[in-house]
Amino acid sequence: MARIRVLVVDDSVVVRRLVTDALSSDPAIEVVGIAANGQIAQAKVEQLRPDAVTMDIEMPVCDGIQAVKALRAAAYRGPIIMFSTLTERGAAATLDALAAGANDYVTKPANVGSVQQALAQVAGELIPRIKALVPRPTGGAVAGAPATASATGSTPG
Repeated sequence: MARIRVLVVDDSVVVRRLVTDALSSDPAIEVVGIAANGQIAQAKVEQLRPDAVTMDIEMPVCDGIQAVKALRAAAYRGPIIMFSTLTERGAAATLDALAAGANDYVTKPANVGSVQQALAQVAGELIPRIKALVPRPTGGAVAGAPATASATGSTPG
């Protein structure tokens, strides 16, 4: 079965690594790229065509909300999950991100005791959201694969 392809966007090297490691712990998910700001993210989305994007809000050059608006204007339809210290329930930044076209949000872990706890928290929050937002084919069919005629010669309908 094809894995869910994710682009991780954050200006912090540490956070990009944390998210990449957390998502890579699930065999159904593959991190296909990283970007340090929204401008780079726009180019990477065009180049890599990920199934989903995780996006920080506060970044230099082009912040996450500007990037979401630009991606939606460029017809990117995959889910975008905001991942920021600013994305708490009801926070203005969260509402701005959702209004710009983001699908969901996760708050970055804060004051966790260890890297392992942070990894577990990120994986526990992001993986279920990504899986819920990215439709996966069921059975043996692969999305986008051409249908083949059955052994009886009838065409698929």
